[in-house]
Amino acid sequence: MGKIIKDGFTFMEYANSRLIKATDDIPALKNELITIGETKTHIQMSEYALGLGKHILSVTNFERIKEIDECFTVIKKWQNKEAGFQIARDAAGVMNDLARSEKDPLKAKVYRAFGQIAATPHVRWHALAASDYAVVIINLMFPKDIDKVKAEREFQISLLNSV
Repeated sequence: MGKIIKDGFTFMEYANSRLIKATDDIPALKNELITIGETKTHIQMSEYALGLGKHILSVTNFERIKEIDECFTVIKKWQNKEAGFQIARDAAGVMNDLARSEKDPLKAKVYRAFGQIAATPHVRWHALAASDYAVVIINLMFPKDIDKVKAEREFQISLLNSV
């Protein structure tokens, strides 16, 4: 823990720099998730990203469009050494383009989460950024319901521990 990862920051410092702003969160649970993430391999983080993506679709009842399917596909291809980082970056870019053009804030955040999920083969910490988007999604679906946020973070911790 504490490895410098970007611009002189440890991942814990970088992840808590509020680059993704959840309206309500539980910092202790977020930090626990980050700490667990620091013990996981890149492949394990990509497994977590796949599980988180399925969870987001389940929680939101969001339609699994072809662009979302591609996010799952690029991770699996990368895990099987059938693809490099560029297809992950490309899939993430498609999701971010969808998010920019989306008027519905919930759909936009789902697209942002999947952009992070797709980018996980490129940099494993994108999986944790997707976790923050999942909390933002919960905040949008259940405003001011800290119990729902707590349940989301606890689910994420359990999922990450299971990979």
